[in-house]
Amino acid sequence: MRESFSANTSWRELLCAPPAAAHVLQLYDNEDFLVGAVAHFAAEGLKNGEAVLLSSTPEHGARIRNAIESAGVDAAAAARNGQLSLGDVQEQLSLVMAGHSLDARRFRTLCTGPLERLRAEERFAGVRWWSEITTTLAGRDERGAGLAAERLADAAAKTHGATVFCSYPCDRYDARGYGEGLKELCCVHSHVIPAEDYVRHRLAVNRAVAEVVGELKGSVLQSLASWHGLTCSLPSSQALLFWLREAMPERFEAVLERARRYHSPDDGLS
Repeated sequence: MRESFSANTSWRELLCAPPAAAHVLQLYDNEDFLVGAVAHFAAEGLKNGEAVLLSSTPEHGARIRNAIESAGVDAAAAARNGQLSLGDVQEQLSLVMAGHSLDARRFRTLCTGPLERLRAEERFAGVRWWSEITTTLAGRDERGAGLAAERLADAAAKTHGATVFCSYPCDRYDARGYGEGLKELCCVHSHVIPAEDYVRHRLAVNRAVAEVVGELKGSVLQSLASWHGLTCSLPSSQALLFWLREAMPERFEAVLERARRYHSPDDGLS
C-alpha cells in the first residue's frame, strides 16, 4: 500500500512503501548505509510482489544480494522467475554513452525501457529500480551526463509509475560538496535522504546553528520563512543547511564544522 510521507519520515519507512512514481535520492558517506538502504528497498519491493531492477558495481551487487537474503528474501529464486534483475553498471554505461555524453535514445531503450515492459506485466504489483549510474559518471568527472540520466529516469518514473532510487556519495558536512551541482541533483528528485539517523542530524544541525548564528528571529527568520527552498521533499535540518548556504555563506562552514562534531557518536547527542 502506497502512503504519503512528511519530509521527516524515516528513510526506512520511505523506502519500504514509497509514493507512486517517486524518485528518491540517498546521500551516503559510508558503504554500510548504502548497502543497507538498497537491500531494504529491494527486499521490501520483492516481498510486496514488485519487480526490482538493480544496476551496480560487482562489489556492491554482491553485498546487496547477501543483504537481501539476510532480510529473508530468496534472491536467487526471485532472479530465476524474473522478479529480480541484477545488472552491471559499467556494462550498461558502455552501451548508452557516446563519448562523454549520454545518448538519450539508447538510455531509454536499455535502461528505462525495462521499466515499461515490467510495469505492463500483470504478475507484478509495481516496479522498483536502483542504479549507480550517476555515481559512476560523477567518479569519471562526467556529471553533466549523470544529471541527464537523472532527468530521463525521473521522466520514466512519472510515465510508467515506477519507483526510482539513486545513491550518491556525499560528505554532508563538507562545504565543498554544496556546489550548485548538489542542489541541482536534489531538485531532480522527489525525495532526498540526507543521513542515516534523521534525529541525530537534526540535533547536530540545530545545535550548530544556534551557537554560530544564534536564535532565528526577526529578519533572519523572515528570510528563512520566505525562502523558496528546493523542489524536493527532504528533512527540515537538511533544508536549513541549504538555506544557510545561500543566506549566510560567511557562516556556513563554521556551522558545518560544529554540526560534524556534534553528529559524532562520541558527542553524546540523543
